[in-house]
Amino acid sequence: MSAPPAPRKSLPRGVHIAAVLCLILSGLTGMFAAVEATNLTHLSDLRDEAPPRMSVLGDPAVIERVVQAQISALEPMREPRSLILGALAVACAFTFVAAGRILRPGGLPLEGMRRLLGGAAIAAAVLRTIDGAQWMVVVKRVGVVMAEAMGSLPEFQHPTAAEQVKSTVPVLMSAGTLAQTIFVAGAFVLIGQYFRSDRVREAVTAQDGPTE
Repeated sequence: MSAPPAPRKSLPRGVHIAAVLCLILSGLTGMFAAVEATNLTHLSDLRDEAPPRMSVLGDPAVIERVVQAQISALEPMREPRSLILGALAVACAFTFVAAGRILRPGGLPLEGMRRLLGGAAIAAAVLRTIDGAQWMVVVKRVGVVMAEAMGSLPEFQHPTAAEQVKSTVPVLMSAGTLAQTIFVAGAFVLIGQYFRSDRVREAVTAQDGPTE
């Protein structure tokens, strides 16, 4: 009688944690990308309807100006942005599935999933960076309109306060967008590089066991 196959070694705890973080990151990023890509197909409807939204700006007319500025900035880049967002959603889907298989292999070899996860995460990082650059264009235009609107509020009627608002709001909005892009894209890069590392490759090879 042949000896029973040796039980699989469990993956290191760090690999499990990285896979869980990857599930969360790719799931949220992919969902937001898919939703925005869908919304881009309805820009004309949004321009016609554009209902007032709850905002610190309060005045529906001001809110309408902000919404219209956002739509005007998005319209020239609708097709390329839809393409980038669609590709980002697909890359996130591959990353999500691969991370799920790392956690729950179901008897399947993990080496292929490790390679897929590493490559898809790097692709998602590149696409998320392009997405962030496109969104920065929108934020800059919206930031100017929002700063002008906030400068007209009663609490900012003093010339110095109004000038500070007009110069600060666009910068803060751009900085927030840049920070978000760096955080998300950087996280994808770290995850991709981690799963492409020799350390994880060796752990996955040990988990898969010898191949016949």
